[in-house]
Amino acid sequence: MGVVQISQAQGRVPVTVFRLQDRINLGNFAELEEAAKESYANGTRDLVLDLSQTVSLTSIGIRAIVIIHKMLSTDGANHMRIANPMPYIREMLDISGVTQYIEIYNTVDEAVASF
Repeated sequence: MGVVQISQAQGRVPVTVFRLQDRINLGNFAELEEAAKESYANGTRDLVLDLSQTVSLTSIGIRAIVIIHKMLSTDGANHMRIANPMPYIREMLDISGVTQYIEIYNTVDEAVASF
């Protein structure tokens, strides 16, 4: 199993959901970035990162999230949401400043509905 499980959800617009598995670190962050690039090339414009299964997120994982956000935000709009991070991961995202420009929701359904 890879680091990312990809699915689709339908809110007011189609939304791609990336469920990140286990840990995001130096050993697998490139897989996450590559999955995002491929998904973007295939038409993804709105993305939810489901962190409910992510038990660890290193600084390189935070960097990957920022890179994906920038790729999706070329039109100046916010096309990425984060759903269901564990409390200590949410705190890391707060401290790193990610939550200043990427909204966090308690569930994937709430994140999808926000688009």
